[in-house]
Amino acid sequence: MVNRYDDDLSALSDLIGLIYEGATDPARWMPEILPAMCDYIGAPTCVLFSPYIVGQEGGFAFIHGVSQAQVELYETRYQGEDIHAQMAVANGLVFEGNVLLGTDIMSQQELLESKYYREYLSREDLAQMMNVVVFGQNSASGAPFTVCSFWRGLAAAPYTEADRKKLQLLAPHISRSLGVMRRLRYNEINMATSLAALDRLRGGILLIDGSGTVGFANGAARHILDDDDGLRLRNLVRGSGLGQLVSENPATNRDIGAAISVILNLDPYATPHFSKSIVVPHSSGLGDYVLQFSALGKHSELASGGAYAGIVFIGDTGAKIAVDEELLRSAYKLTPAECRVATALMDADSAQEVARRLGTSTHTVRTQVKQVYAKLGIDSRARFVKLMLSLAGPAA
Repeated sequence: MVNRYDDDLSALSDLIGLIYEGATDPARWMPEILPAMCDYIGAPTCVLFSPYIVGQEGGFAFIHGVSQAQVELYETRYQGEDIHAQMAVANGLVFEGNVLLGTDIMSQQELLESKYYREYLSREDLAQMMNVVVFGQNSASGAPFTVCSFWRGLAAAPYTEADRKKLQLLAPHISRSLGVMRRLRYNEINMATSLAALDRLRGGILLIDGSGTVGFANGAARHILDDDDGLRLRNLVRGSGLGQLVSENPATNRDIGAAISVILNLDPYATPHFSKSIVVPHSSGLGDYVLQFSALGKHSELASGGAYAGIVFIGDTGAKIAVDEELLRSAYKLTPAECRVATALMDADSAQEVARRLGTSTHTVRTQVKQVYAKLGIDSRARFVKLMLSLAGPAA
């Protein structure tokens, strides 16, 4: 069977463009984007989800070709029986960007003889799997562990190395789209898809126009650039943009130029993962800026009719941060007391220190920390800090 994407770069580019549309319009993933990816891979089923926090806000859960009953059965009964996930983790295979065929993890015969297949997968003829680790368990992007799995039936053709290469092409674009979605906090009531909404966000955000210059900078980004502490805008000789994003370091300046070039000339074969950030040292030596780049869908609200081609997120390791407690309450359902514990834990080394600061008992703090971890869908302090930093912005 000939796949229309095999010899048609235009069709592949259209698919990649569609994936970026999902960054600012999550409603398009299930009816449009996942079916298009299934068509490209040659699979009837695709599940894009965050295993540890599926069904909760904060993770991803987009599904095509599987019934809701099957999904609920996984969440409530068979997640602990998922031998693909268990063996992949045990063998160190769940690193970011890795594309796995089911047979990389276990033989087909071993799968068919397992309880997981006989009682669960066989219900909807899910027999042959290929997936990509979109975000690893300790992703530098701060995103939760997320995988995108494609399934074929028992009688279908097995996945091949050619299929693996095709999914490897999609992987960085999926990561960038989901990375932008998460950074814009798609799980809030009103997603930040207007310039006015971007201006209210605490993190620095730049929009790149079609000429590669900065066309918009939100308030946080303007504050960073006005400081001129290693990152600034170079004035334009001609053009209508705000300026060209540059650093004082020649090497990182070349990296910035290359990252913007990727945005403008989206190459299906040479796009880095969303977590591949650029670190720009402060001129003062008091921290670093961390830049993440992604293209935007041509029809997204942020693209403003084609005015903007890409987005840049700016983090500042030297800035005092403030965690958005309202987001913790609305998105993760933390109580006011749990929010106070979570915020205090960012600067404290122990439950005893948190208890001293809050004037409560160590036992109470430990109980609340367990509740916070459960609601955030994490299981270690390292993941807690990474998630909290991703939800934080500069202090007022």
